[in-house]
Amino acid sequence: MTSTARASCGARLAALGAAPLLAAEKAPAAKNAAPPGKPSAPKATAAPAPKATLVFFINPAGRPCQMQDQILLESRGQWEPLATLRYARTDTPADRDLFYRYGVRALPSLIVVDPDGKELRRFSPGIQPAETVVSGIRAATGR
Repeated sequence: MTSTARASCGARLAALGAAPLLAAEKAPAAKNAAPPGKPSAPKATAAPAPKATLVFFINPAGRPCQMQDQILLESRGQWEPLATLRYARTDTPADRDLFYRYGVRALPSLIVVDPDGKELRRFSPGIQPAETVVSGIRAATGR
C-alpha cells in the first residue's frame, strides 16, 4: 500500500469520527422535575430514540478492510439515518477493549449495538455489500 492510500484511508476514518459506545457517555437526566405533589409542566414531544451504532472493526492497512470502508462510505446515505458509524481500529490501543468485549478475531467485522453497547446484530466476517449492511441494521433496530 502506498503512503498516499494509507493517508487517504486515515483521512476518511477521521472524517467520520467515533460515536459513543458506553451508556456512561449519555446525557444526564433533567434536573427540573416538579416537586412531589405538584403538577408538572406539559411534556414536550418525545425525543427521537437514540440511533444504534454500527461498529466497524478495521485494520486500516488491510485491503479487505479498505474495500469495506469504501462500500460504507459510498452507501452512507442509506445507513446513516439508521445508525452511527464507530471505527474500532487495530492500530488504536484504546480500541482493543472493543475487540475483546465483542470477541472479534476476523476482519473486517461489523456489529450493530444499541446505545448501551448491547449487541443487536453481528455480520459474518468479511466484506459485506451495502444492501446487506442496510437490511441488517433495519432488522436489528426495527426501523
